[in-house]
Amino acid sequence: MPANLPPQFFELQKKLKKTSETEEKILILKEMLAICPKHKGTEKVQEDLKRKIAKLKKEVQREKKGKRGIDFYTVLREGAGQVVIIGPPNSGKTSLVNLLTRSQFKVADYPFSTTLPQPAMMPFENIQIQLVDTPPLTKEFCPGWMKNLILNCDLILAVFDLADPEIENKIKEIEEILKNWKIEKEVLFLGNKSDILEKEKQRKILENTEIEFLISTKKPENEKISKIKKKIFEKLKIVRVYSKKPGKEPDFERPFIFKKGTKLLDLIEEINPQILSKFKKAKLFRKNLPHPKIVGKEYELKDEDIIEIHN
Repeated sequence: MPANLPPQFFELQKKLKKTSETEEKILILKEMLAICPKHKGTEKVQEDLKRKIAKLKKEVQREKKGKRGIDFYTVLREGAGQVVIIGPPNSGKTSLVNLLTRSQFKVADYPFSTTLPQPAMMPFENIQIQLVDTPPLTKEFCPGWMKNLILNCDLILAVFDLADPEIENKIKEIEEILKNWKIEKEVLFLGNKSDILEKEKQRKILENTEIEFLISTKKPENEKISKIKKKIFEKLKIVRVYSKKPGKEPDFERPFIFKKGTKLLDLIEEINPQILSKFKKAKLFRKNLPHPKIVGKEYELKDEDIIEIHN
């Protein structure tokens, strides 16, 4: 059976050859694996990608063990996704993290009060998403450890001070830093301190910049907080899947988390790879389905699918 790999696969292959950084290679290989069609013709390709990822991960672990002392700049990933918060000085990054995660990190009126990455968990419905607060990012301060942190995260949330007359230049500066670092990850732009900005100026900022959301961390509105959390979840491009046994209720408190585009095959491998050879069918339950639907290994998982596997 032919592999029929998509064009994006070969573009990523070219990108892989150009990079020399181990962690960036892992990210590219994971992306290649995610878009690789799941059928018999690509089994060897999938195995090769998984083997390369495992090998590179071991290299990263060896490198970390070889380093003396504690790496204060590494943040272990937790939850359904990792979001790194960046922005210029005094934009309100820490206040936003405190607001979204209910943490109590130190907030100050002077710049660089945050000196190390600070992780905290943001609850969203039945999952937790990790937010990482960072020191201000500027042309003068753009250390390598922040580049590595951003390279390995799932989403970037960039926060800016709406009352700053230089806001457009600050946005361009951050974009330039990310471009120089060759970071092509999606960025969610947010404007803070909307409580001290006139409505007309707010409208112009939304029209003329990449900013999608306006918020005041000093005078927060529950509706806006909910919308930001939902937007973060959507931009992570993940799906929550629940497994159930025949005659039993699914566990809605502990969903499996996958990237969009993941097939049922991957869920089976996650639950127990040994049942893959015995797999016959699966029943799909959803809120909008009056009756369960029979699906096969190639079914593409959707958010909040309930899957009952039969073998």
